[in-house]
Amino acid sequence: MKMSCERNLEHILDQIDQKLECVQFDFESEAWRRDIPSEPGWYLIKTNAPLHSLKAISRAHKAHADFHLIISCTSALQRHGMAIIQSDNEDYVIYNGQAANLKARAREHQCGHPKTYCLALSDHRSLRSYRWSFCYVPTSGLRGAVDSDPLFRVAVEQGWRSRHGWPVLCRR
Repeated sequence: MKMSCERNLEHILDQIDQKLECVQFDFESEAWRRDIPSEPGWYLIKTNAPLHSLKAISRAHKAHADFHLIISCTSALQRHGMAIIQSDNEDYVIYNGQAANLKARAREHQCGHPKTYCLALSDHRSLRSYRWSFCYVPTSGLRGAVDSDPLFRVAVEQGWRSRHGWPVLCRR
């Protein structure tokens, strides 16, 4: 049974890696989110912002990501090679997750929401000079995915982290 579960997870992770679609954040417009589906799926956020620039960010709302604190908490993972870190000036994954509505989650990470854990990137003008991408895969695009099951999506999210490393702005 365990082997079957592992094979199924590996198959889904392979599909996610192959089918990720990426859209560049546009901090001046909402149009960049137009083609992101309003359905469940997995996503990741990539940037070329260096870690020291991210550490300098203060959160605007209590619910938002505390960049400095989270990066400090992931420092042990970074030291042991278990976190995703930037190579030169290249884009790297700083956050990954799952959502019941990918389009709404993209909006939250861009604009923020005072009661939702998110990056709220628009609150931080200093980060606008870097590249930011929202990459996603809706569950409907994958064979073997159960789109209505949040626990399934969380398990796949954690499987992705196990395969690729821990994004430095993921808190748990």
